[in-house]
Amino acid sequence: MARPAEFDRTDVLEKAMGVFWRTGYNASSITDLVKATQLKPGSLYGAFQSKRGLFMEALDTYSKRSIERIAAVLSKSESPLKNIESFFIIFCEELEKDQIGKGCFMINTMLELATEDDEIRERVSLYLDQVEQSFCDTISKAQQLGEIDPHKNAQDLATYLMTNIWGLRVLSSKRPNHKKYEAVISNILLTLTHSHH
Repeated sequence: MARPAEFDRTDVLEKAMGVFWRTGYNASSITDLVKATQLKPGSLYGAFQSKRGLFMEALDTYSKRSIERIAAVLSKSESPLKNIESFFIIFCEELEKDQIGKGCFMINTMLELATEDDEIRERVSLYLDQVEQSFCDTISKAQQLGEIDPHKNAQDLATYLMTNIWGLRVLSSKRPNHKKYEAVISNILLTLTHSHH
């Protein structure tokens, strides 16, 4: 049997991800994927078994990369609170720049597929839990440094941050002005730093 032509797997996943991202999983056809990756259908099936297999691997690649990026931002400076603020500033800048409204691959996937595909939902949930855990750890560090009230529940605050990420995603589809994003960020920081007593 002839060996299939070698190709750069990351490059292919990158291009496939672009298609899924713009079009959504269900609406992406093998024809779209073949066109984007410039692989023959046979090579595509040979390497990834199916559209779903390709999607799963693209999802995993995206997740790993996101987790690394978030971890980098959350450990950027000595101040955990400042790092959380930086994360939201960067996130909002990306939402503002995202003119085609493709938004976050994960959240799109969750909204599109969560009800119809358990395995994909579990993968995405696992990824979102990891992100939430990164926030929780960062909040705990901020509490140790006295930046955030230690009486507050770090896990609850992390969930609150995740909810804001979802909310900002949805808000961004309305193309709000820059001031709206700034207001959301300052309210997030207020909630984190406002003391119970």
